[in-house]
This record gives sequence, C-alpha cells and structure tokens, in this order.
Amino acid sequence: MDLKHSISLKSIQNARELGGYVAADGRRIKNGVLLRTASLNSISDDDICLLTDTYHLQHIVDFRMEVELPDAEDPTIDGVQYHHLDVIDMAAWNFEDYAQPEISKPDVMQIVRLSVQTGMMNENMYIGFLANDKGKKAFSAFFRILLEADSNRSVLWHCTSGKDRTGLAAMLLLSALGVEEDVIIEDYLLTNEYNAKRIAGMKQLLRSKGCDDAYIDKAILVFDAVDERFMQNAIHYLKKEYGSIIGYIRDGLLISQEEIHILKEKYLV
Repeated sequence: MDLKHSISLKSIQNARELGGYVAADGRRIKNGVLLRTASLNSISDDDICLLTDTYHLQHIVDFRMEVELPDAEDPTIDGVQYHHLDVIDMAAWNFEDYAQPEISKPDVMQIVRLSVQTGMMNENMYIGFLANDKGKKAFSAFFRILLEADSNRSVLWHCTSGKDRTGLAAMLLLSALGVEEDVIIEDYLLTNEYNAKRIAGMKQLLRSKGCDDAYIDKAILVFDAVDERFMQNAIHYLKKEYGSIIGYIRDGLLISQEEIHILKEKYLV
C-alpha cells in the first residue's frame, strides 16, 4: 500500500515528509526538505544513504528525553548536524517520583503504567508540552534550525514513535507555513495509517496478556497511535491563550513575523 508523503525508509517507522501540502496562498511546501520520522537508532545503512544522497540531510532534531537515549542513540552521520531538544519537563509530569530505569529500559506494561500514573497520557498531554518553558525552548530552537538550514538540504525531526512531540513540531511548522488546520489534522492522523500493522500487533499482544479494551486503548496511544482530540485540544489551548497558533509561535516561541515570512520564502514554492 502506498502511503501519502512517504520518504521510503524501510528500517524506520512513520517516516514521511511535509512536501506537497498546499498553503493558504496557493504555494506548496517543497518536496524532500522537511522530514518527520520515528527514532533513528535502528536505521539501516541503505536508509542512511537514502537520507544523505537523495534528501541531502543537513540537520537531525531529536525531541526525546535524556532518559530515552541510552542504548537508543541516533547514528552519527558525516556532514549531518545533530540537535537534542528535550520537550518534556520531567518534574512537571512527576516523572522524578519514579525510578528512571523504568523509563530507560521498561517493558510494555511498565511504560503504560508509568504514563497513566503520572497523568501524562490523557487528551491534555500536548498542552503540557506546549505550555512549559522546556517545551517552548525546544520548539523555538527547532524553528531557529529551520531558519538557518540550507534551502536545498533537508531537516529531519523525530521523537520515539514520531507521533506526539514530532506531531506537535509538524503542527507548528505547518501553521507557520500557512497550511489550513484541517490539513494539519490530516497530517497528524497519518500516523494511524503508517502504524496500522504495529497497532494491530500491539492489540494482539496485550489481549494475549489478558488486558481489557480500555487498557489496550491507552497502550496503543502510548506507543503507536494518535487521537485527534489530543491535537484539537492543543490547538484550542493555543488559540485561547495566544489568539492563534501563529500568536504562540510569535509570542511563546519568540519567532518574529519577519522570520515566519523567511520560512515561507524558504520552504514554499
């Protein structure tokens, strides 16, 4: 099955691009320069060559927490700059009340339990990422990287599954480029198509462990799926607190209107 916006990486999940989306002014996002994926720690040599030779990769932005990195580091790629921009304030989510080994080397059941106990995995989760100073600093730095990147080379950003933190970064960037909100939601929901097999496998695994449907629904949202309510609530929050998503980018992330114009000139054709 051909998936929309695929960048054809065989070893990496949820690997796609923003190229081809139409902005409000009628221009389209350039193909092959704005890439979003899941974690790159298991990337194959062939896929590294694809990123460097076909997409001319210049920057990798990693939104994962520090505790997610041990034994799962991104590869070092010649000529590619790596940026670690942690979005999550662990203290704000009470992660510091739990043993770090549970985060860094957990099994499926531990991750789901931790996500539920901390209160992170609910439909207001993204609001916490956007509202805290650590998230603002990370997303602002993301925009700075985009502003400084060469226009003929690509920027790739990811978290672990390439859906939540990565999805928020995509939402903010698509908004800055003038893409309509309904298209932004469609891009967000593509995760469920890209991860369909993984979602089915996770459901089967958890059913075999005797988990009920409510628990399974939480688990797939932790690992592989997205829920439209999460993104809609985040967008509603930005509109309520900042007047618009652009208002958040300007006033929360300190990216000026002139810089937003520069982004459009760089990434729209």
